[in-house]
Amino acid sequence: MEEYGMELKASDIQKQRIKEIEEKADELVQKCNIMFVSSVNEKGYPRVCCVNKLSDKGFRDIYFVTSKRSEKQGKAKHFETNEKSSICFQHGGDSLTLVGEVEIITDRNEMQELWNEDDKSFFPKGIDDPKIRFIHFHTLEATFWIEHKFRTVKYK
Repeated sequence: MEEYGMELKASDIQKQRIKEIEEKADELVQKCNIMFVSSVNEKGYPRVCCVNKLSDKGFRDIYFVTSKRSEKQGKAKHFETNEKSSICFQHGGDSLTLVGEVEIITDRNEMQELWNEDDKSFFPKGIDDPKIRFIHFHTLEATFWIEHKFRTVKYK
């Protein structure tokens, strides 16, 4: 493979391929409003739910909202005790599996920025609803299956 008359090193080719698949992953995330989110329950088992995506900054940072309806169980409680999570997106024949950690957002300005009026039926008091939890997922590892190309990449 050559670029501008210079032969690229294998590491440069790999970096270029990773960049290309990451750009396609960002496009995939943009197309998807529904995602599968896993948490680790109180007994240490994975629990997967379908969740609406609120916002994203590409596949590396995903935002969603959930409810703390119970002090004993549910995603919000799981995330309070174990920040490990996984998110999956699928569109057409492409898929993206992310492994990472979540953070419960407490900054009111950020919560206001993320707030979606469509959630008013679940959270009548908006960001002041005592049950609402805004979640920020940060990707540590991504497994891509895009355009029949498979790759796993770890991030810091």
